Amino acid sequence: MKNPADHYASEEFRHGEIFRYLARYESVPEFRRILQTLGEHENEHLAFWLERSDQKTFSVSRLELWRYRFLRKFLGLTFAAKYLERFQDDSSTTYGAILQQTKDETLRARLRTFIAAERADEQTLIGQIKEERVAFISNIVLGLNDGLIELTGALVGFSFALQKPALVALTGAITGISAALSMASSAYLQARHDPDRMHEAKKSAVYTGLAYIMVVILLVTPFFFVSSTLVALAIMFCVVFTIIMCVSFYTAVLFSRRFRSQAGEMLIFSIGVAIIAFLIGTLFRIITGIEL
Repeated sequence: MKNPADHYASEEFRHGEIFRYLARYESVPEFRRILQTLGEHENEHLAFWLERSDQKTFSVSRLELWRYRFLRKFLGLTFAAKYLERFQDDSSTTYGAILQQTKDETLRARLRTFIAAERADEQTLIGQIKEERVAFISNIVLGLNDGLIELTGALVGFSFALQKPALVALTGAITGISAALSMASSAYLQARHDPDRMHEAKKSAVYTGLAYIMVVILLVTPFFFVSSTLVALAIMFCVVFTIIMCVSFYTAVLFSRRFRSQAGEMLIFSIGVAIIAFLIGTLFRIITGIEL
């Protein structure tokens, strides 16, 4: 039977190597210090597990190191660090179980130190990483979420009311861009009236507006290139599903939330609005008798 300590030692070694690798390429001095501290913590934990592990040498693939460097570059250091630290929940539970079983006071004191360090890694050290993309994540999510809910419903309604993909695309693009400008203006005014965020008003507007416009581009594009409205709608819903999964996973990792509940909530709202829009579009055609 394989020794469980081998797994924990391997994970602590992997984490330490990744944190040190990220620190070597980190351009922000404060972030580099935090990564180096996280790496030191992992070394202390590794030494503990090596005393109990049958395996004494470990390695980390170059591909995995590059993967975390990619995550840091494109999704941010906070996301990369929290994505890596997901393992610590399992590790902390194991430390707690050993703590309850042992009567060695020296070992108990050491374990308490490790458990406190595990909590500090995420709550204190990672929390000290202040990135602009994280600071404005609420504006980004607001723009993406509103864009998905409003434009999905609008495009479904336009599709069944207008019946022509090019016309649906044009109408959806105009509607979406107008809504994006409206959302950006609202975000700006909201921040301007908040004493703590007055200086962030312009950035709040930019992040909200750009997130909304990105959704507009992604959802409207199929209608420009597909001749069938139903096929364009099917592609659009695939895009909606992909965006929701990506955003839900990103925010779930970033804020230590449950991925399923976040994704489910966004899907329910998007699909619910789309169904209502479909009913309104169909009713419009029946009442008016207009066929375009």
